Amino acid sequence: MISKTFEINEENINNRLDIFLANQFDNLSRGIVQKLIQSHSVSVSGNFVEKDYKLKLGDTIDVEINLSSQTEDEPQNIPLEVLFDNKDFLIINKQAGLTVHPGAGQKDNTLTNGLLFHFPDLKSIPRTGLIHRLDKDTSGLMLIAKTLKAHTVLTDMIQKRLISRKYLALVHGKPISGDTINKPIGRHPTNRLIFTVKENGRDSITHYLVKERYKNFSLLEVSLETGRTHQIRVHLKHASFPIAGDKAYCSIKKWKDSNEDEVHAIESLNRQALHAYNLAFSLDGEEFNFHSDIPADIKQCINSLQK
Repeated sequence: MISKTFEINEENINNRLDIFLANQFDNLSRGIVQKLIQSHSVSVSGNFVEKDYKLKLGDTIDVEINLSSQTEDEPQNIPLEVLFDNKDFLIINKQAGLTVHPGAGQKDNTLTNGLLFHFPDLKSIPRTGLIHRLDKDTSGLMLIAKTLKAHTVLTDMIQKRLISRKYLALVHGKPISGDTINKPIGRHPTNRLIFTVKENGRDSITHYLVKERYKNFSLLEVSLETGRTHQIRVHLKHASFPIAGDKAYCSIKKWKDSNEDEVHAIESLNRQALHAYNLAFSLDGEEFNFHSDIPADIKQCINSLQK
């Protein structure tokens, strides 16, 4: 069980209750928040209210989230690259093309199924121990809790932004310098499979620095404050630096001064050039810092770019 209390200040007056709470929890969708409200897991100043309740100055919101595991997913012998394993957590280096958990479009052959095969005790942990997610075609580091206590602590840490997550992204264009993108993100109004920057979306903050420059591309180091679905991909597209190979958010097929090798290299990626390469945090007084080298497919693509 996770319990949270929020005090409403002037900044949040007149916000809907469900939208406010969805903005507070990176790993809870608005739909899940609405179910919590409906099940009376949320109270406002001691009263149960509807999802569209408009917040007032001085309101106190109490939230209780039951973390009991209800997984019905089946174990499957899916190869996993485990970089670290102790009594509290795992660090997995996820390959591109591996979906993290079963959903409407895919019922099995996911990271979750593989975790249940290699670590059967995770069946008793909420969300099979998952602390955060990566998109199917994003590679890199993922943090998996192995005990209920670790799951509770690490989930709270990621909500409080105490876990550093850094990515490498190969993007079209050449940013002059690093920047922070602070733009709300929500579902696209016509294509429900993707997201976009929108006024009434969820608060989202992304930072980036330029690591390498090429003639037509840049390699960025990207760090997250929030963890919205597709956040990096949406924000970089909005900033006019879409991620190379991203079929959902990048429509660029040819570009000024491109050559045949460069175009072929991007086409051959078959996924967005985005890799979660660093995770860092402190747990029980011990500092942890994990690193994953840029994978071979992105490295090969970079080697084909014009300087």
